[in-house]
Amino acid sequence: MSLTDQIGTFCWWSLMTKDVEKANAFYQKLFDWKLSEIEIPGHDDSIIYTASKGGFANPVELEEEFPGPSHWIAYITVENVDEACQQAESLGGKVCVPAFDIPTIGRTAVLTDPAGTAFHVFTPATDEGNLNMIGNGPGEICWMELIVDDPDPLLPFYAELVGWKFTDPMPMNGGEYISFKASGEQVADEMIGGILKRPPNVPHMPPVWMSYFSVSSVDVWSEKVASLGGKTVMPKTEIPETGFFACMEDPTGAHFYLFEWFKTNE
Repeated sequence: MSLTDQIGTFCWWSLMTKDVEKANAFYQKLFDWKLSEIEIPGHDDSIIYTASKGGFANPVELEEEFPGPSHWIAYITVENVDEACQQAESLGGKVCVPAFDIPTIGRTAVLTDPAGTAFHVFTPATDEGNLNMIGNGPGEICWMELIVDDPDPLLPFYAELVGWKFTDPMPMNGGEYISFKASGEQVADEMIGGILKRPPNVPHMPPVWMSYFSVSSVDVWSEKVASLGGKTVMPKTEIPETGFFACMEDPTGAHFYLFEWFKTNE
């Protein structure tokens, strides 16, 4: 599958954490991920998280003085990272970390959208392989979501920058929900995430792309999270005609969602 067929896909995630060892132990036991070490020329060795679809994420140690909490950050596939940086600024975004190479892997940069949401753009070193790491297997990230006060400036930003195609807004819990899919020919039929206009009953919070991890039972995995030192931030909630979700916090402070499809949707 070529690069141009996969523009706009979520291709990787990094767990920015203040305690890598604690995070590794938690997620390995929670989702039964395989942890492996790879060598990157000129860089420290990196741990890779692998679920049923393959390697999809890595932990990155944050310094203790880092002002924010531990968090997950997503990588979005683009054709040219340097051009994406220039385009993002012209569309109202910012470049937080300028483009740099990861030897043998690819090129990346950290951007923020007009709402201040951070994400990576990424171009692989070779124009081959499957870059779409959204999946429904056990412990895989199956959906990405952003909650903001005003989605309107974000739609043209992401449409122009990474080619996302958006649905019409639909009412949800006093807000509006807009789903999107990537534009690449091989992934154009698959919704991969959504942007929610913040409902009045949802507290204001800094915007962050949140990851939904696929599980067979939100109840069972919520108990596993607690047994491994994490906690529930938002209890099990039903999404009509879709499934159940709950918001969790890992032992290092990073938030993520658990998601369970209704059995009829599997």
